[in-house]
Amino acid sequence: MNELQSLLHQVTENASEADMTLLKEFLIGIQMKQQNTSTTYLNAVLQMDIQFDHDTCIVSFPITPLSFNTFDKPHGGIIATLMDNAMGYLVNKDLRPEGKGAVTTNMNIHYVKAATQDSLIATASYLHRGRQTLVLECTVTQPDGKRIAHATGSFFVINPSGSSK
Repeated sequence: MNELQSLLHQVTENASEADMTLLKEFLIGIQMKQQNTSTTYLNAVLQMDIQFDHDTCIVSFPITPLSFNTFDKPHGGIIATLMDNAMGYLVNKDLRPEGKGAVTTNMNIHYVKAATQDSLIATASYLHRGRQTLVLECTVTQPDGKRIAHATGSFFVINPSGSSK
């Protein structure tokens, strides 16, 4: 038995039902990335669903124990990742046809309420579109519409391929 098989055996032998569910979701996420049905391992493992509607990007994800902090609520870092992804997906979708992309240079987050439902929805839109910098905002809500967090983010335009376009 190789090291990975041994580790999997040890983990599954002592696993709770929650452990097994998380392990299954993790493995499905890796499989989704391998099959190119998800752009990153993180998005796949967190089960992020990405949709575009005109000049907005809507990213939703189910709250699972993987996202919990020590109070069994979604961790602030996971919520920040959700917002950064929503804003980043929007700018990169729009810049890709030009052969460009963008990276986050700053993000300011206000957490306003703890989540109480089983999923979160991040909606990102533009505040400013410059040639080199972009500023976006993102609001995270629950399915019932209650606001959980709000952020603004600044993005810097880059040439990902290293070209001089």
